[in-house]
Amino acid sequence: MKNKILISSFIAMLMCIFTLFISNNVYASDYLEKWTYEEMMATKTKYEYDKLTSINEFYATPNMDSVRVIKKYYQYLIWNGGGPWCEPDNEIYMDFGEYSADPEIIVFQPHLGFGKDVYSRATRPKTIESYDGKAEYIIGFNQYDQIVIFLDGDTFKGNIGDILNDFFLNVVDERNRKEHEFYMPYESAAKEGGVLSISRYREGEDIYMASCCYQIGFNLTKEAPQTPVDNNLEDPAIYGGNDEVQIDDTPTQKPEVSEYDPWKVVGIVVSSIISVVGIYLIYLLGKKIYEIMKG
Repeated sequence: MKNKILISSFIAMLMCIFTLFISNNVYASDYLEKWTYEEMMATKTKYEYDKLTSINEFYATPNMDSVRVIKKYYQYLIWNGGGPWCEPDNEIYMDFGEYSADPEIIVFQPHLGFGKDVYSRATRPKTIESYDGKAEYIIGFNQYDQIVIFLDGDTFKGNIGDILNDFFLNVVDERNRKEHEFYMPYESAAKEGGVLSISRYREGEDIYMASCCYQIGFNLTKEAPQTPVDNNLEDPAIYGGNDEVQIDDTPTQKPEVSEYDPWKVVGIVVSSIISVVGIYLIYLLGKKIYEIMKG
């Protein structure tokens, strides 16, 4: 058990440092101002590594084709710790049953590995108003702070984190209400296979970390052309758009800074210091794990 706790702590620390690296300079500075080093190191998670869980509570804007979209993204509905986990060869995946009496109800059948019982759960995605009146999306989550958002890329090009932050603060019921700080520009999220980011929030005296998977697709609304549920990444409903809408993955050169900004320099320096300290802590933790394993 002690070894497992150390390994879990090691993975959580890697996630924290990775999140700081992928944030842009402005956001990194804001992030560091909000959370002290001690608070970041004391962050807890409600999910556990090596414990598979599923997402089966969903909220959708009225025009989203919820049943079709959720089934299309089935490989992102089983989670292991802070990210989606899908191994069909090892019987780890989400399957769906039938409920012919109501086509709007989805029957989830999470397969969590060989020899594991499969328990079905029927859920109807709850309808919510769009964040800005135009964006079309589906948000799914569970009690372990594991979150997924499926966004129709034709309808929103801003910070997707704003949608999530507003949702958990103003839309969900009171028991699930949290003051999240997700940040994910559309350009960063529009990647094949999706991307992940974390958010810290306070709950009483404790600080917890939530993880979100962002999936950008096209033709996800009810009036969009219907495509087969073949789970093919070449399918424009999953990635790539169509002839009118395409994701451009060509790297763009950062514009040169025209003037000296001391606050950005301070943010970069502080980020570098925290990164070095984090790497050193990883070394110490890795060394401790090695000594325990060696006996």
